[in-house]
Amino acid sequence: MDMLLQQIPLRMFMVRVPGHVFVVDEDRCFGCAACIALCPVDALRLENNLAIVDEPSCTHCEHCIPSCPVFALEIVQEV
Repeated sequence: MDMLLQQIPLRMFMVRVPGHVFVVDEDRCFGCAACIALCPVDALRLENNLAIVDEPSCTHCEHCIPSCPVFALEIVQEV
């Protein structure tokens, strides 16, 4: 049974928040990459000292949000 669970992608255990998106506040983010190191599905990357999210890949698990020293990350309602 444990081997079967190990073969299931991690994103299958995480549920996205319907009608919401993960955003990075470009005015606050300075590219420390703390969030990137904590993302379990590699939905974040660093580009020109700015964290960039691949929103469709993001599971909204929120592991990265508390790691941001400048509070640049959040999940907000889609407009």
